Amino acid sequence: MKMSSIRLLIVFIVLIILGIALLIGSIKDKVELGKPRGDLETMKASDFYNGRFVEGEIYELWDNYAVMEESDTVFGISYNTKVTSRYYAMPLPATYDDYEPKFVSLSIPDSATQSIADKIVDETFDYLINDKELPEWTSLKIQGKVTQLKGDGLKLFQEYISDIGGDPTNLVAYTINVGNDGSNSTAALIISIVLLVVGIGGTAFIVLRKILSGGY
Repeated sequence: MKMSSIRLLIVFIVLIILGIALLIGSIKDKVELGKPRGDLETMKASDFYNGRFVEGEIYELWDNYAVMEESDTVFGISYNTKVTSRYYAMPLPATYDDYEPKFVSLSIPDSATQSIADKIVDETFDYLINDKELPEWTSLKIQGKVTQLKGDGLKLFQEYISDIGGDPTNLVAYTINVGNDGSNSTAALIISIVLLVVGIGGTAFIVLRKILSGGY
């Protein structure tokens, strides 16, 4: 088999792998979308799991505890750095009956929603520290997908909880990815099928052509 055919075969195999991964993810989303969305007003720690879709109106955020940035790099030098998401610590209303509330992480990618979240943070601290009551509180309606926090992301969240004098184990080790409401699951399913068709068809063509030419 020529080197060019081998390279092309590798490309088709990669397309198959990507298609399978995307297909599995889109099917899981479809299954979750068939279930009721979790209500953030009533959810407790045990109600969170990877891949669940949730919704609710947020009135309280404690802080923007971390940011995610992306940069272009040339010769080890980073430039054109931009914030792709901000992470906020959100107390779960249903856990206030406990000794202290449990926190879940909230990931917000767009600047307009971040501005509203920052305003909620300011109002929250004015109330908690300065005992300031407002005639009308800022709120934020969201829908999002839950993903598990681990590695550096979980470590940053635990450090934040420790910094504010809380128990670093008293958190929900998940992030709610705001804006990921499952509306793209159909498009992902279509793309996965296209990738699989192209990948499988291309692989079959190369193998068949090699067989017919007497290469096997």
